[in-house]
Amino acid sequence: MTERNISIAIPHYNNAKFMEETLAPFTADERVNEIIIHDDKSNDLNQLKLLINKLKCPKIKLFENTNNIGCYHNKLRSVKKCTNDWCLLFDSDNRASKEFIDCLYNIESWKTNTIYVPNRAITFPGNPNKELDYSKFSNKEITKDIYLKNFKSTNFQCLINTCNYFLPVKNYKSCMSNKKQDRKIIDCLDSAVLFTDWIASSNYIFVVDGLQYYHRIHPNSNYTLGKSRIYEPMVKQQLYNKILNIK
Repeated sequence: MTERNISIAIPHYNNAKFMEETLAPFTADERVNEIIIHDDKSNDLNQLKLLINKLKCPKIKLFENTNNIGCYHNKLRSVKKCTNDWCLLFDSDNRASKEFIDCLYNIESWKTNTIYVPNRAITFPGNPNKELDYSKFSNKEITKDIYLKNFKSTNFQCLINTCNYFLPVKNYKSCMSNKKQDRKIIDCLDSAVLFTDWIASSNYIFVVDGLQYYHRIHPNSNYTLGKSRIYEPMVKQQLYNKILNIK
């Protein structure tokens, strides 16, 4: 496909110590001309600012929330600040590589009704978690039927809730409608809520073969210590019912 610039949208909360690794492939890639970091009232904001000053990268734009708004809404805010048509919504504690961006540009065309998602998240440190290998869905669209058929499996739950999506900015902003939802509820499965709202709006999710990133496991990651876990069963049922009722 014809090359065009993309944005990186990074919602940030207390992960400054990981950010140099997170930013490295994006600051070095000429196809990325904008890196949005949206901080959600972090305790380590000064550390993050020191890093940004050290990097001296004009691509990086830092925005700060005056109040902590939670991961779901901060993800949306980071996307809304992007000025390119396409952005990679990427977690602040994860790692990618040049090959990740190469894989996106190897897609024949980017469709504005489609979000492109990785087919594998390689957990580290330690041995990779097999549940984050989504290769059985490679080169497939996640239709409503596939969503409902696989919804109860741990593997599919990981797929829809690990984020790191490549998305069309304008269409994405228009599809997200959970502003009135209690943040304690949506933040327990924030990426799954975003994923489901996108499909519910008659859009598509495409799992890209070979699109892999490194998913860091640490004490404050959502994967190991997500907030509001008591709401998970209720939220999962709401998401399932949303797709079931519009199918």
